[in-house]
Amino acid sequence: MKGRAVGGRLRGGLVAMGLVALLVPGASVVRAAEELRAAIGHAAMQPRVAPLWVAADRGLFAQEGLRVAIVLVQGAPTLLASMTARELQFGYTGGSAVLSAAAGGVPVKMLAAFTSRLSFHIVARPGTTRPEDLRGKRAGVQSIGGPQSMGVLLGLEHLGLDPVRDRIHIQVIGAQPQLVQALQLGAIDVTAVDGMFSRRLKAQGYPILAELPKANIPFVGEGVIALKATVEQAPQLVERVLRALLRATAYIYQPGHREAVVQVLARRLRLEDPRQAEEGYQDILGVIERKPYPSPDGLRNIQRLLARQNPKVAGLPVEEMVDPRLLRKLDEGGFIDALYSATGAR
Repeated sequence: MKGRAVGGRLRGGLVAMGLVALLVPGASVVRAAEELRAAIGHAAMQPRVAPLWVAADRGLFAQEGLRVAIVLVQGAPTLLASMTARELQFGYTGGSAVLSAAAGGVPVKMLAAFTSRLSFHIVARPGTTRPEDLRGKRAGVQSIGGPQSMGVLLGLEHLGLDPVRDRIHIQVIGAQPQLVQALQLGAIDVTAVDGMFSRRLKAQGYPILAELPKANIPFVGEGVIALKATVEQAPQLVERVLRALLRATAYIYQPGHREAVVQVLARRLRLEDPRQAEEGYQDILGVIERKPYPSPDGLRNIQRLLARQNPKVAGLPVEEMVDPRLLRKLDEGGFIDALYSATGAR
């Protein structure tokens, strides 16, 4: 089902029957209605959201007996507010959202992280030849504290730059398509985008200052988060959501599903050029984790940056921010390995 753009705090009880669509009929087990429904929010519009979109569009949530609404929200803060209001049961976002929530007293847990290293490219305006050229310039981010903004900060750090020391102004622009447009219009001087966007920019003369996937920087990117209460009160719902997303990951890696995944990316990202969707598909192969345990080192990387803006983040015990128990149950029970052996996924 199509994602819904939500400006500001979601209203009206998103999980009411009228706003949750049945994706594909045929669940093998019928449970109480409240256990069958879930609303999952995401803020990013980039290929690494593919496991969520594939699970919805290819009927994998339905295989687990779930009715799921996929909701596009404007930034991680809105996503967290909607979860706190119980309008979303799950978020598909990064570790920065978990740490920010915990610092604010919201008991959110990261259940799985489907990307565990930075995969952005740092792209600058034409004429930028050295990292030092960015001093006193403008860096574009999607939102303050979100995964993409963490990518910008870690990317600048990788280049030997510090936003405070080097007077780099952080400007909130929007999702990656808007960041690309802002760079082209000269509204910003540098940003972090995925390869499917950076390749087009490079062809137009925009220099790529760093390909962060090659740097292998630990990070906790897009993954599944939920309130602690949701995990404790609805473990079967949580497990079914995880099972569907693990199925989606194996689906993505299966060579015979390439065209189907490309079509999902093209539709969800509203790409007119099918070559971009193909590039997005190639970008996520090898980046999406088959066994998506959240990386403690990746969380510490984020914690270090967030603590500069919010000292409360510095004292958070990173190990308590994650809850991999259900993921470990599925892994140790052979569920994940069976998905790949049965499908022949690479």
